[in-house]
Amino acid sequence: MHVLVATDGSRQSHDAAKFLRKTVAAKTVTKVSVVAVVSPLAAVPFATDDDSSIDEMSFRASAEKAVLSVAAELTDWGPPVSTHVYGGSPANEILKAATRFGSGLIVLASSSTRTQAVLMGSVANKVLNQATAPVLVHRPAARKKPAKKK
Repeated sequence: MHVLVATDGSRQSHDAAKFLRKTVAAKTVTKVSVVAVVSPLAAVPFATDDDSSIDEMSFRASAEKAVLSVAAELTDWGPPVSTHVYGGSPANEILKAATRFGSGLIVLASSSTRTQAVLMGSVANKVLNQATAPVLVHRPAARKKPAKKK
């Protein structure tokens, strides 16, 4: 089975790759393609952990760094890993790549709230509802609520 792992450079998408590694037997996977999509109309930079200013950032370079980071997480897992960076609408490009690769599983993270999904649309929601392959959407761990004061 070919697995497509989508990343936006966030910690959550890196965690989704770790979850894949823990839950799917490597011997069932023939290849992994790590995909990032740079939106040409992005109002904010690609998600990264560095503190560079927007003027200094190259969205494509950040996306390439993100796919290499996720690929490094999966490299010694077993199946061969390739990286790809596309430009366009993230959900559409992920779906096109999954079809192109004949993916048997799409893995991505979702961290949006319901409000965000309704107002902006969620990449994970669009992929989940339009994909022809199974989709594993990894959610971040629940946030701990602060203890109530007495």
